Amino acid sequence: MTQNNTVDIAQVVETQERSWFTVTLFVLCAVVMLADGFDNQALNYAAPGIIKEWGINRALMTPVFNVSIIGWMAGSVFFAMLADRIGRRRAILLATALFGGFTFAVPFAHNLVELSILRFCAALGIGGGMPMAVSLITDYARSGKRGLIITLLYLGYTAGSSGGGLLAAEIIPAYGWRSVFYVGGAGAVVAGIILFAGLPESIRYLILRNPTSERILAYARKLKPSAQFADDTRFTIQEQARTGVPVTHLFTEGRSAMTVFLWLALGLSFVTHFFLSQWMTTLLTDEIGFANAARSQALFQLGAGFSWFFGWMIDRKGVRVMTLTMILGAIPVAALGLAVGTGAGLTMAMALVSGLLVLGGNIGLNAISSMIYPTFIRSTATGASFAVARIGAIVGPLLAGVLISIGTPIGTIFLLGALPMLAAGVACFMLNRTITPEAAQEMSLRSALSRH
Repeated sequence: MTQNNTVDIAQVVETQERSWFTVTLFVLCAVVMLADGFDNQALNYAAPGIIKEWGINRALMTPVFNVSIIGWMAGSVFFAMLADRIGRRRAILLATALFGGFTFAVPFAHNLVELSILRFCAALGIGGGMPMAVSLITDYARSGKRGLIITLLYLGYTAGSSGGGLLAAEIIPAYGWRSVFYVGGAGAVVAGIILFAGLPESIRYLILRNPTSERILAYARKLKPSAQFADDTRFTIQEQARTGVPVTHLFTEGRSAMTVFLWLALGLSFVTHFFLSQWMTTLLTDEIGFANAARSQALFQLGAGFSWFFGWMIDRKGVRVMTLTMILGAIPVAALGLAVGTGAGLTMAMALVSGLLVLGGNIGLNAISSMIYPTFIRSTATGASFAVARIGAIVGPLLAGVLISIGTPIGTIFLLGALPMLAAGVACFMLNRTITPEAAQEMSLRSALSRH
């Protein structure tokens, strides 16, 4: 074999041609996000119906919400570390099967204990699917367009979560709260079958872990058909796999400060994100009715559909874009508490703007978490970031539950829920200051990420 038969896979990815292979990969990863988005929000839309049927105080739903988030966290870490060992494809298939099966089982719950157990098990899969889809698409994306591609991928999640709200507003009044879980579970099973048939493995992962795999050549030919790679072509990557527990590498080689501030930014922003995601429908139902409250929740989720703009800006300006986004995001959230007194129209408008900035900012940060780490720990880094963010996701609903239980006015609840976004802005500023040279190179944004 000659030197001419050795090809750097990074160059193949950077010079890839438009093909059905990459389009199909994107669509399949979006299917994972869509199923996750629907199932992740299903309990939020069903909560008012559960509370009414079982005759419970709405504050008692807080433990169920938090158990779901804990399952999400555990799934993110477990499947992330698993994916760095067995591959992105296998991890995604296992996660999809898990959350699909247990989501379909949720309607058979008869009390809060059973509901919590089933939602925990479903959340394990939900937590594993999303970060693995993000990692897989990142491995195939050109460095200069990763932010845009990753945030566009979240359109699948938005379609699932927002579309689920619109669907829930129609089917729950007619068929009861269980119907939304039947639809979500069945959809996940169908998604799993489609993924099994067509989802590829990460080509970067294969070169690091299984360099003799025949799939590497097959994928490379699909990425760049005009190159006409010979059968004896050997593909390399300018990275090395590391041994040991993958998560420890997030704090080596100068990554400690960067990792800590990324986690703080995500955790703080997720306080507001999940406060709104899990309590908006319930809080607004008494003020503007269930249908309008569900539509407000759906519009909030719809705001994430414009997150591609933040990905596009990250590709050009770097992490500093997120600093401004987080700070501005606090304004419409605080305004929601005032808007309810003026009617459904303004309330829904503020919900949409909140979604644009809060969810758009969260998605932008999630994209960054998969862009600033090397291939051998990318799944672990992405999953760990998702998991740590869920600490904030626990605090948000818990804060709302406490405030509701002591009779706090709705305006004050939304005002307090907005404050973590300001703190997240500070964390983003520090993240930008602590980006490592390696991370800057990964993002191909040396000038935008410069600390000088």
